[in-house]
Amino acid sequence: MGTRTWVGLAIIMSLWAADLAVAADWSLVPSVTQKSEFNSNLNLAFTNPTSDYMFTLTPAADFNYKTEITQLQGHLGLSGQHYLSNSNLDHIDQNYQINGKYQTTPKVNLSLNTSYIVDTTLLQELLTSGLVIGRSPRTSFLANPGMTYNITERLSSTINYNFNRVLYQAPQYTDYTTHQMGLTFNYLLRNERTTLTNNNNVRETLYPGGNSYKTLGVYLGANHKFKENWEFNLLGGMNINKSDFGTQVQDLSQFPYFTSVVQKRAKHTTGTPYFNVSTTRRWTNLSLTAGFSRDQTPSAYGYIINFTRIYASLGYTFTERLTGTLGGSYSSSSQASQTNNLDYNYYTVTGRLAYKITEKLSVTPGYRFSRYDDVTGDRSAQAHSAYVMLSYTYPIHYQK
Repeated sequence: MGTRTWVGLAIIMSLWAADLAVAADWSLVPSVTQKSEFNSNLNLAFTNPTSDYMFTLTPAADFNYKTEITQLQGHLGLSGQHYLSNSNLDHIDQNYQINGKYQTTPKVNLSLNTSYIVDTTLLQELLTSGLVIGRSPRTSFLANPGMTYNITERLSSTINYNFNRVLYQAPQYTDYTTHQMGLTFNYLLRNERTTLTNNNNVRETLYPGGNSYKTLGVYLGANHKFKENWEFNLLGGMNINKSDFGTQVQDLSQFPYFTSVVQKRAKHTTGTPYFNVSTTRRWTNLSLTAGFSRDQTPSAYGYIINFTRIYASLGYTFTERLTGTLGGSYSSSSQASQTNNLDYNYYTVTGRLAYKITEKLSVTPGYRFSRYDDVTGDRSAQAHSAYVMLSYTYPIHYQK
């Protein structure tokens, strides 16, 4: 059902953008990447880690179509993964994305972002919730329509809706659906460098069995450009959360003769802070990106995660052909309910070099260290990953 829906949206967006009577600029970049990797702990297991060699082949194509009033961008890719000793983990990931913008009037812009992604759960769950779960196919479908209205030359408003459906193949994980409505106001100050932002959204996450988590978020912030090569973003506020879920409790009305377990609905209302801070600074050969965020996110375990993340990345251009990147991140995931009080930490350190052999062919060796701490259970897991990637791209550009 998800594939058919995404294909239908993609066709509509393609017809929407295909105005051949006006001047158009389009490009197509097909590519193929081969990655050879060794991982010392495939599943970040606390005990009996499994190591293996992996070989990945990723054909993909990125395209861009642009006119004076229309922009269409997309990515189509497959990624076949083969494990040398654990062939039962072999999988073909799919990643399809199409994003479009259309200017209906000088003041009104429409947008639509869509994606259909099939991958294994381990890395994706780590990125979105900071939780480690077993490798199992995960399907995600996203649709995000929006409209921006320029009220004045400096003030604009954007209303959008976000739908996300996530399905897990493994029965021990819980599917969920998220609906979110957002209203954002942006105001550009007279210095032409600072934009004030007010973001308001309502989000509902639905799990099977009638379990739901509703959030009202109100955030204030700003974007400031100190220079052309230095930008700072700050957004903060509060999430008001209301949860409604089923739980099991003991019925002691007949105690001491016997006890029973009954189903009851538990409802809670809480408030949690929201922050999203980031900065980007570029010099002649050096660039720096860093940030801090705190928000809530759904998880495969059937509950919402309080997710905090800190990250930083340095990029350096040694020559026209050789570049390097060094990065690190820390995330903390916590959940508290009537039955669980879980707390996890996740650390990563990454480094890689990229060398252009030719304009179209490049080689990228890299290394990644990961550490996963179960603070509640007082146990840790580590993984070392070393890889080499060969990438070939063939850009095609046309201007009418």
